[in-house]
Amino acid sequence: MGGSYENGPYIPAEHERYGLLPHCRAKGGEVFSFPSMLDDVDERIRTWEAENVGTQASNGESERGGDSTRIVPYGMKSHAEYYGVLERYSVEIAPDDPQLARDIRTLEKIMKLMNVKEEWSIVRYVGDQCDEVRGLSLTKGRCYYWPCSESCPKYEGVIDDEEFTSYLYPCDPNSWEIISDPTGMAARALAGEADTVSAWFIEERRADPDSLQGWALANGVVVKQTVAPGYENEEAGLWKQSERDVVALSCPNCGKRFEFAAWTLVNVDESREASELLRADRLSEFTCPDCGYTASLVHPCLCLMPSHRAVIYQVDHEEMRAGCIAMFDSLKRDAFPCERYRIARDRHELREKFLLFETGLDDRALECLKIGVTGQAKVDGIVPVDVECRVVLRGIGDDGDLHLAIEVGEDTYLSDMPVDALRLFSEPLAASSIADEQPYIVDRTWADHAYDVLDREGLLG
Repeated sequence: MGGSYENGPYIPAEHERYGLLPHCRAKGGEVFSFPSMLDDVDERIRTWEAENVGTQASNGESERGGDSTRIVPYGMKSHAEYYGVLERYSVEIAPDDPQLARDIRTLEKIMKLMNVKEEWSIVRYVGDQCDEVRGLSLTKGRCYYWPCSESCPKYEGVIDDEEFTSYLYPCDPNSWEIISDPTGMAARALAGEADTVSAWFIEERRADPDSLQGWALANGVVVKQTVAPGYENEEAGLWKQSERDVVALSCPNCGKRFEFAAWTLVNVDESREASELLRADRLSEFTCPDCGYTASLVHPCLCLMPSHRAVIYQVDHEEMRAGCIAMFDSLKRDAFPCERYRIARDRHELREKFLLFETGLDDRALECLKIGVTGQAKVDGIVPVDVECRVVLRGIGDDGDLHLAIEVGEDTYLSDMPVDALRLFSEPLAASSIADEQPYIVDRTWADHAYDVLDREGLLG
């Protein structure tokens, strides 16, 4: 294997015979593909440094100067060196700006996905348009990396003779010869699917005299077109796709044996079918093919909500709950791009939290509101004072009402409340010392704790 994670450039053993990255191999150094979010994060880091003079997060990186970049991976010797820079920034920034620290960790996670060279295509340049005389561009007969990832197998450019990052070049099939193409990206790009430039040199295009291209043309400078792959596409690769497991069932009514494809993992952004079933409370519903009996299967299910940065796991026993907590802890340590992790004890809680999160509502406020609903039901005589009841969110109407059900034994009483009722608790929670508290389990026990805090801090009206 050429190089390593600690000493660049890292080149997989199966790629060594292609003579890739000759300058990095001779002088040391690493190349990187990076997402568009890096520019935004870099700018926010520079702003933070300006407001916190004297920081040492990057072990000298800040000495580049006030207008220089902080985390653009130019001149890095290895993956280990670069990810170490990100880690130091994340640790030092966290006390002042937790969100920026999380975004740095997310950036690191995405870049690790993007920079798996085993997934990159290798293409030989066989054209006559470029040569080293024109500057750091391409050399005829040399092999080059075309970066991509399994999660986002799209053309993003060529790691050319500069050996820094990807730059856009025309995907002229007469100028490139595919050597290795594990994701099929290069073949698709050369077939015309690449979103890239059409001209090999800036002189070949009509440049606006007031543009960067116009200035370069007037001064004889070769300008390479850079591309930063979409952050959203790469982040989507961190979230798994929906999955179903086939389970054998016996009909509770007639005893007929049959198979049912149970949803074990639901990515609501990816599967419209699953999200619609969940919304209709039919995700785990099965029907006997013999007698037509319909019921819901008690079965664990992991619900992913990428657009809402939420994960909900329905578990069916205490041992599984312990494993779920360990999994959530691991995801948080790895800076998985999620803000709310929740454990649900049954399908009703799973659906309830899904409905709240997809409409931008706070499940913590609802649990607090349920205490008030229960208390009022006992005052009104609907629920005996010494009897426990359960309040369940049945739905959120187009009219903006929360459709609640009060379950007392075998009896169910319906109650509608305007969604604005949640503000009775969401606003005090936001102003409280537990504003950022996002526990894995948000239920009556947590709501009692929240009530005590809000009361103690004088935030309950």
